[in-house]
Amino acid sequence: MICRCEEVYLSDILDAIKCGAITSKDVKLRTRAAMGICQSKTCRPLLEQVISFYTNSELPEKTHLTHNIPIRPLTIAELAKNY
Repeated sequence: MICRCEEVYLSDILDAIKCGAITSKDVKLRTRAAMGICQSKTCRPLLEQVISFYTNSELPEKTHLTHNIPIRPLTIAELAKNY
């Protein structure tokens, strides 16, 4: 398992690479890897190593992934406070 938050396995990532994904953002959009609670803090290094190995490319100096708000889970009650 590469991404524990979204339960994305190595086989899912390899399938995405076979379909043309060449960056971590491409893999993220195809598999939901790095979209969980940790926002890629846990899986990003491993994800980028896998992509680098299977695409015969160098590890990127800067990640292609971005962090999206909210970076922590919210309850429905917390969301409802604003309305």
